[in-house]
Amino acid sequence: MEKYAELTELADAFELLAEAKERCYGPYDSSKKGRKIVILIDEDGNRRTMTYHRWLLSQHLGKPLDENLTVDHINGDKTDDRVENYQLLPRSEHSALDTKRVKLVNLTCPMCGKKHQRTPRKIREKSKAGKRADFCSRRCAGRYSREVQLGKRKKLPPLPPPTSEYYTNKSLQSAADYLLTKYASELTHIDQEITSSLK
Repeated sequence: MEKYAELTELADAFELLAEAKERCYGPYDSSKKGRKIVILIDEDGNRRTMTYHRWLLSQHLGKPLDENLTVDHINGDKTDDRVENYQLLPRSEHSALDTKRVKLVNLTCPMCGKKHQRTPRKIREKSKAGKRADFCSRRCAGRYSREVQLGKRKKLPPLPPPTSEYYTNKSLQSAADYLLTKYASELTHIDQEITSSLK
């Protein structure tokens, strides 16, 4: 039955296309990776383009979608166009989930030993200039420079430039959801133990 699943999905999609009030052509691959679009032509001949997943969900719900809402793929796979894989999100929330953020690099200050973080870009800039980038504050950097000038300390070599790693809130959320699902029974068991010990 699994080998016919893709064929069944295509048949369902074409059935929706046939039932639509507007003439609908597609889905076509757009220039964006894995994204599909449909072309809609109304009774007056006006054409408009819509993303396939947005059109598919509006047909499934039987009404046009609010312009302030976006359709998000729950599993992150933009080619997985099953209606169960869609969720409606406000544009601002969807944007916040998909925004790429850079992972900070963990450092230890060579002067005071304090642990802190810095962006990879800042470390690369300092390294390119032949300077250290792991001081926690200007005060520690100044003390270091003064000690080097007075000959009390040897000059430290610049840090090797790190590569930037990125993450999104969506990837963090999906990881958290996966762990909660995987260990749900164990968490329930722990909750029960705690509840019984408090009685």
